[in-house]
Formats: sequence, C-alpha cells, structure tokens
Amino acid sequence: MTSALARFDPGRRAALEAVANLLIPSGDGMPSASEAGVAGRWLDEVLRLRPDFGPPLAAVLDGLIGTDPEVALARLRSTDPAGFGVLAEVVAGGYFLNPKVRSAINYPGQQSVAIVPEQPPDYEQDGLIASVIARGPIYRPTPGRKRDR
Repeated sequence: MTSALARFDPGRRAALEAVANLLIPSGDGMPSASEAGVAGRWLDEVLRLRPDFGPPLAAVLDGLIGTDPEVALARLRSTDPAGFGVLAEVVAGGYFLNPKVRSAINYPGQQSVAIVPEQPPDYEQDGLIASVIARGPIYRPTPGRKRDR
C-alpha cells in the first residue's frame, strides 16, 4: 500500500462512504456511490491518478468521522467550499470510473479521435456556429478605455 493510500484507513473510508451516498444516492436503476465502490477500489484509483487530492481529502474526512453525515456535509458546504469541492470531485470521479456505471449511462469513457485535416472541425459540421461566423466579429469595449481606431 502506498503512503497516500495508507492515509485512508477504514474509519476515513466509512466516513467517505456515508457522505458519498448523500451526494450520489441510488435511484432509477443506478447504484449509490457506496454500491459503486467509491470508498474502496475507485478511491484508490482516483488517488493514484490525482495524488494531490489525498491530503485535503484526508483532512475533510477527519472532520466527518463520528458526526451525522447530513449535518457534517451541510456544514462542510458552508464553511469549507474548497474541502467540499475536493470531496465532490473524488466521489464523482470514483463513481464514473466504475465500468458498470459508465455502461449504465452508455458512456465509454474518453476516447481519442483522429483529426482529419481535409474535413472541417466537428463544431462546424452541425451548423451551430454558422450564425456566429456569418455575423462577423463584434465586441463590447472595456468600460473606461478608449477604443483604438
């Protein structure tokens, strides 16, 4: 076990699992965060990919251990937005790393797409940008500055 993963003992993982289920409950055939393994295998994978999340997540979880998960999550949102952001990123990231979750939403994951120089970019193919191109360049001057002519 690496030192980053060693910081996530069963107590921290249990705290993560409890609040993760509040962020992603089960429903409509989708598993909850804990059912998807966000406090287990997928936490380990998130931390392998983003080891910088380890220390702030550990600090957040230490503040959640032994508290009511709903109260603790509400307090975290209001008093520590950055900590809540790390928690939410780890939970969502772990959830969508799970292949069963990705399969259930028909998301294969990120894939590379070759750029073919002879074809127009994909954002031009559907015509959505055509009105912007036809309109031509426009801008609003920055307040308090004279426009160069």
